[in-house]
Amino acid sequence: MTDPAILNQLPYTDILDNIDVGIALYDKDGNYRYVNTALINWRNIPRSEYLKMNVHDFLGVLDVCVFDLVMEQKQPVSRLQAYKNYNGPAENTRLRIVTGTPIFDTLGNIQYVVTLLQDVNSFDELYHSLLKKHEIINYGSKSAAAKEKPDIVAKSPSFRQILDTAANVAALDSTILLYGESSSGKEILAQYIHDHSTRREKPMITINCAAFPENLIEAELFGYEKGSFTGASREGKTGLIEAADGGTLFLDEINSLPLNVQGKFLRALEEKSITRIGSTKTKKVDFRLITATNRSLSEMVQAGTFREDLYYRIQIIPLTIPPVRNRREDIVPLCLHFLHYFCRKYTIQKSFSDDVLAQAEAYSWPGNVREIRNFVERMVVMTPRSTREISTIPPGFLSPSGENDTRSASDPRPVTASETLVPIPPLSPISPEFARQKLSRERILAALEACGGRREAAAKLLGISRRYLQYKIKEYHISSRCRYQNDEYQA
Repeated sequence: MTDPAILNQLPYTDILDNIDVGIALYDKDGNYRYVNTALINWRNIPRSEYLKMNVHDFLGVLDVCVFDLVMEQKQPVSRLQAYKNYNGPAENTRLRIVTGTPIFDTLGNIQYVVTLLQDVNSFDELYHSLLKKHEIINYGSKSAAAKEKPDIVAKSPSFRQILDTAANVAALDSTILLYGESSSGKEILAQYIHDHSTRREKPMITINCAAFPENLIEAELFGYEKGSFTGASREGKTGLIEAADGGTLFLDEINSLPLNVQGKFLRALEEKSITRIGSTKTKKVDFRLITATNRSLSEMVQAGTFREDLYYRIQIIPLTIPPVRNRREDIVPLCLHFLHYFCRKYTIQKSFSDDVLAQAEAYSWPGNVREIRNFVERMVVMTPRSTREISTIPPGFLSPSGENDTRSASDPRPVTASETLVPIPPLSPISPEFARQKLSRERILAALEACGGRREAAAKLLGISRRYLQYKIKEYHISSRCRYQNDEYQA
């Protein structure tokens, strides 16, 4: 028989954090009292923010609130629940199995409610992978579980504005030109537009123009007949433009398209027909064109490195994706999104501490989303497997104040305001100048005094996020009992 004293010593929170099922504990009013790591990574919401929230804060993204059903029926309730992405496009709906269980006090009143949440798609993927592993079903080359599209993390107003515009123009066949720095999310946005278009049942063919040697890109785009040139396949080849027939053609880094190919591509775009290399026959193709660039095409036109007629033809609807440093509200959700991804990939459970997230939010991320992804993967794989909460960032991984950035956060590359469809102002809660200053203890105390101790207002006054202010308050050991009056600061 197990000694009760031993049971009291068990690390229950560690146990719960290692369970790959979302677990939440609410009080009788629906306030969160505990969430495990799986649920944190699932929703891309830090634990500290979760514990300030109420279950009813999510009513706008849930079709049914299991907590309310448990409170009404006073018994366990299991339901299929449709839920939308809290930090992304509202139309991204998924299903999960939710079981809510009441916990009663000695008088028979509900004191707490605990819920277990299992994503249906994740369960289905696991189920079919096990069937395949144990050779119960032979799927051949195609999985029975549907392939998931990349999730879009969009909490910031600036990126949500872009998504709204993209959704509005998706149903049209007008050509779209996406501006944005490398790794800012251009391909994901192109996929989003395709998925919301009338062509979504047809393929989206993606071509990175910078990935092909100049002497090969024409053959890849237009295809060729057998024996048309040395090294050509004996069967000939279907070009990528032809492969996009009925669907969407996405040309990434169109600024790298050679001048000699630009003219031929313009003709194909205008006439909606292609001629394979080595052929005299034309073939009609029906495609919607989306292009992307990380350089100013207008400047390239002036320099004579990009055709002016092609430039005006592809810039029917220009959209600018702001860099990560100008949409800081997305940084923490992106970190947690990739944390969830890599935890699933490596079958482990980890979380980030508030200090780590504060430092990540304060950094300007010159490498944008790809840098965030790589940073999170390094943090996951380079911490011991037994570590559940990653609480420190190793030296050289990141600088909380952005001191190790390779360029200024105010660098406007690659886009000019005249090239945007809708001007998008920078929405960074941290000014670039302050991001490179080490806020002194005295400066923080002075701001807190000026704002009567209200941290939200003090953060705004300092030009930093509230999370980063919390991080600095902890770093400087500023007591919550400090008094901000008569110029006397008692920590």
